[in-house]
Amino acid sequence: MSYLPDNSSSISREQITEAFLKAISLIDKRVYPYLGRATTRVLVQGAAKRVMDKHPFLGCLIKRPYTDIHPSAIQEELSGVTPTEFVNGLNDLLDECFAGLRELTGDLIVPHLHEEVTQQLRQL
Repeated sequence: MSYLPDNSSSISREQITEAFLKAISLIDKRVYPYLGRATTRVLVQGAAKRVMDKHPFLGCLIKRPYTDIHPSAIQEELSGVTPTEFVNGLNDLLDECFAGLRELTGDLIVPHLHEEVTQQLRQL
């Protein structure tokens, strides 16, 4: 699923990175009361592991918690990655995060949170 608006090609990689990190922070904020903060970090790291073969640049999310990553720091991981590959990788990462959340909570959190994250990213 694509979480970004149709005009995303005019948005810089740093803006996209920042938006996705904010989306993951929103997930963390909503999930924390139910599962704890460490769960979201493990969820993101697990999601990154599952999509890393297809999107190697997401390996930085396995090495460090997403909370320690600044948008400009990801730029060094992106050499040779096209904007389309970059957006597709981040979309796949979020899809995996939601799949992991669904495994943990069923439909308790995911449907509403998915809509909230999608709306946030489409405001870019």
